[in-house]
Amino acid sequence: MIDELSAKHPISFVAGPYEKERFYEIASGLEEEKEGGERCMRCYELRLREAAKLAWEGEYDYFTTTLSISPLKNAEKLNEIGMKLAREYGVEYLLSDFKKKNGYKRSIELSKEHELYRQDYCGCVYSYMEAEKRKAGQKNQ
Repeated sequence: MIDELSAKHPISFVAGPYEKERFYEIASGLEEEKEGGERCMRCYELRLREAAKLAWEGEYDYFTTTLSISPLKNAEKLNEIGMKLAREYGVEYLLSDFKKKNGYKRSIELSKEHELYRQDYCGCVYSYMEAEKRKAGQKNQ
């Protein structure tokens, strides 16, 4: 059954290009924003736009993001941006809030079970610095 499904609906991973200059351009002037602020909204759109474009070019049925698994990410805003881009690119957006129904907790359990690396920041340098400050604050308590 699984082989039959994977043959009909193959799922693959596509790594996009790493273009940090584009991120720094959209984040310019927002370096001091806290996680979840305007810098993140711009980043959400940058990332989702790339996914929508790829979905359109590849004639995929849907696009979405795994960012909504994080308790630090605003699933409502992610979905709002995704729906806007779905209209723009003509590709369906899969509404998501993967942290619901203990999704975040389950992701942690699965990561431990399968010995997967989990970073405690979204990936940008500003989020990394914020995570380091949180860790330092926890050590000082």
